[in-house]
Amino acid sequence: MGLLRGVTFVLSWVFSSMAQMPHEVLVIANQSTAGSLEVANAFVERRGIPADNLVRVAIPESVYGGRATCDSASFEELIWTPVQKAVVSRQLEDQILAWVYSTDFPIRIKTDASDRRQVSICGQTFLKNRRVEGALIEEGKYHSPIFAGPNERLPFLFPSCSLSVLKSGLGSRAGADKSVERLRLGLGWRMPLPSMMLGYTGEGGSSLDSVLAVLERGQKADYQGRRSEIYFITNSNVRSTCRDWQFASTKDRLAERRFEVIVTNDFPRSSSSIMGLFCGAETVRPSDMGEYTPGAVAEHLTSWGAEFQRPQTKCTEWLDAGATATCGSVVEPYANANKFPSARFFEHYTGGCSVLESFYQSVASPLQQLFLGDPLARPYAPPVRVRLLGANELSKEPFRFRAAASTQLRGVSWRYTFLLDGRVVEAASEMSSYRVNPVELADGYHTLQCVAWVDHSVRFYGSDTKSFIVNRLGRDLSISANIKKLDVGVHGFQVEVDGADVPERIRLISGAEILDEGRYTSNMMLRFQESRVGNGVCRLQVVGVYADGMEVASEPLVLKIYNSVNE
Repeated sequence: MGLLRGVTFVLSWVFSSMAQMPHEVLVIANQSTAGSLEVANAFVERRGIPADNLVRVAIPESVYGGRATCDSASFEELIWTPVQKAVVSRQLEDQILAWVYSTDFPIRIKTDASDRRQVSICGQTFLKNRRVEGALIEEGKYHSPIFAGPNERLPFLFPSCSLSVLKSGLGSRAGADKSVERLRLGLGWRMPLPSMMLGYTGEGGSSLDSVLAVLERGQKADYQGRRSEIYFITNSNVRSTCRDWQFASTKDRLAERRFEVIVTNDFPRSSSSIMGLFCGAETVRPSDMGEYTPGAVAEHLTSWGAEFQRPQTKCTEWLDAGATATCGSVVEPYANANKFPSARFFEHYTGGCSVLESFYQSVASPLQQLFLGDPLARPYAPPVRVRLLGANELSKEPFRFRAAASTQLRGVSWRYTFLLDGRVVEAASEMSSYRVNPVELADGYHTLQCVAWVDHSVRFYGSDTKSFIVNRLGRDLSISANIKKLDVGVHGFQVEVDGADVPERIRLISGAEILDEGRYTSNMMLRFQESRVGNGVCRLQVVGVYADGMEVASEPLVLKIYNSVNE
């Protein structure tokens, strides 16, 4: 089976340029299934999500299997409450702007006796687990505060924005018109909680390999800016006519950016290169339509696109055919355009927004939609390169780390966000440096990350992370290279402690999760069970807790696990 039965050491860990700021995203995995853990791990690795932003909760098959429906009490008990507790305990409340669910979660929350008034897991998360009057859901009259128009309630167009801008506002740049007060001041505490699901592998859904392939395509799409065709397919069916009035004006606005939009009655042929496709049809054949460019988004506005026990083509077929994101209704929505993405999705997307940002700015009433795919794919954002420079070791004197950022855009104003050990310590600063005072830190391993972004309604950005050691009191510990196999899928780690002081207790951690803990002795053994973290790359650290309360962390041991079995 190879080293440690399916565990191999990873000598380098390289991330792609990132999309929507990864520290603003919380990833939620189902601890009960190996597939959910593997998909979450793959997404975290590809997107550089901070380790503390991964939360694992145990969801029984009775909740995610079959029709994948749970009642609101189960959603609150199994998902909302434990995840919220994790966010608070990790001090991420002001940092997280979106949730990303892995596979093996319920897709539908029963909030009303009428099937037509139930919501998707994305909708219930968007509402922050609040309830809204059922008729608003059924009739599509609940109006999203981040919808950017147009429809009968919002006849004008809001500019494309990043989620962080929607929360914090644009200030004076939004202009003096009272109709854009939301953009000047931001939504603040009223900001909803957008979410997506990385894939659906339940009855009638995708395979695990298909979901992993979607994440690979999403990463490949970043910053490529490919000019493949965008198709708006029309027909006489109400599924098409309910929103085809949007197509011509969107085509004109995209033409100003030199994007080709094809409005036609015919589906693209097999030789076509597709970046986007919106249509309205009960039955479609996504695999017959040509090649989907990495980052492609497609959707067919039908009643049961995400109702997997009913007839009609399922939204997952777009993903299986090569698309990177899609969506579908989890109940009968009728042909209500408010409940589906408007054609303006592609205006936000080609303006540099991520998939998730583009979906939520283009759906007026998103409560019954299940959004699937890579939420952070962002093909049309310009790349931003960041280099963070500084010392490798600090003792007692403060030190200022300095960042340098560059982009192909000209005349930009930069802002800098710094994260120390995964927590924001300086937000939206005009200074490209951050002063670290080692006296305020524990001995041991630390990281400083700089996210540099262009001060724009869509925050184009990049990041770099610098690790360093604090050595004030001479306390240091590490994971011994002598790793023992204790059982199938279970390994024993020993700790090497340097310095005159020794810790009282030792913990083995992965991100914010404690995997094992015990009172320190020179020959103690910490147990690591592969199934706790699942297949993929993981970072293990040992933390020594000393008599004075100082918690000293080791440098990470980066492993790749394969063939893990969930028990």
